[in-house]
Amino acid sequence: MDIFNQLGINTTAAFQFVFFCVALIFLSKVVFGPYAHALEERQRRTKGGEDLALEFQNKAVELNSTYETKMRELNGEIKAIVDSAKTQANKEYEAAVSAVRSESEKAVQSNRTQLMSAVQSAAQDLKNQTTAVALAITNKLLK
Repeated sequence: MDIFNQLGINTTAAFQFVFFCVALIFLSKVVFGPYAHALEERQRRTKGGEDLALEFQNKAVELNSTYETKMRELNGEIKAIVDSAKTQANKEYEAAVSAVRSESEKAVQSNRTQLMSAVQSAAQDLKNQTTAVALAITNKLLK
């Protein structure tokens, strides 16, 4: 004990050490233990949440790639349908245009025939009237 007194350690230091040990035990049981437990629980839940978030992110990427694949397939099918419809429409258009052209050519030919016959008839009438007109002019001039 003499060594303790020479170092300046008396019973007050012993009481302080005992109070420190009691305070440390009390705080570790009441404060630090529940805090450490809560921290571990939070880390456990966070890790589970991180894993879940990563899983959802991977699933989202997978679903996105599946969606893009299906959209490409659907776009291909739509393009095939549209191209088929365009081809069919062009065929129908060409058929309609050729039918109208043939009808118009027939109508033009018919009108030409009618005009030619009308011109020939008019020419024939003029020829027939030419002699009568010539006689009328001659009579007028000679009278």
